[in-house]
Amino acid sequence: MAEGVACAVGLVSAAVTVPLGEGSALGRGFRVFPVTAATEARVVAGTGLLCAAAAVLALGVGALLRRSGPAVALVTASIVLPFLLATSGVLPPGPSRWLLRVTPAAGFAVQQTLPQYTQVLSVYELSTGYCPLAPWAGLAVLCGYAVLAFGLAVVRLRGRGV
Repeated sequence: MAEGVACAVGLVSAAVTVPLGEGSALGRGFRVFPVTAATEARVVAGTGLLCAAAAVLALGVGALLRRSGPAVALVTASIVLPFLLATSGVLPPGPSRWLLRVTPAAGFAVQQTLPQYTQVLSVYELSTGYCPLAPWAGLAVLCGYAVLAFGLAVVRLRGRGV
C-alpha cells in the first residue's frame, strides 16, 4: 500500500515539477537542452518507480531492524548521502562514479536526460548531469537492493513464525 502511494506521489510530483522547472529555468535565461517526449515520460514514470523502490527498500529494512526510525534514517542515508557525496565535488570522479554504480543512489540515473555520445568528446561528469549508468540500469540497482532487503525480511519473519 505505502509503495503504491509513494509511486503515485513521485509520479504526480514529477509530472508537475518537470514542466514547471523547465519553464522557470527558461524564464530566468538558462539554456535548457530539449528532450523528447519519451525521455520526459521516462523521467516522470521513473521518478514514481524510484519512490516506490525506495519505499520497498525502507519496508524491508524496517522489517529487518524492527524499528521504523532507524530504518528510515538508514535508507535515506543510503540513497541521499552517496548521491550528495558524488555530485558535490567532495570526492574525485572515480569514487563518485563508483558510488553511483553500486549504491542505492544509482536509482537517480532514471532522471538523467542528457545522452552520452561516443563520437563526441566532452566532459561527461556528474557535475554536468551525466550518470555513470544508463537510466533503467541505475533504477535496477536500487530495485536490486529493495528486493534483497524485502527478501531477507520475508525470510526473517517466516523464521520467527510471523
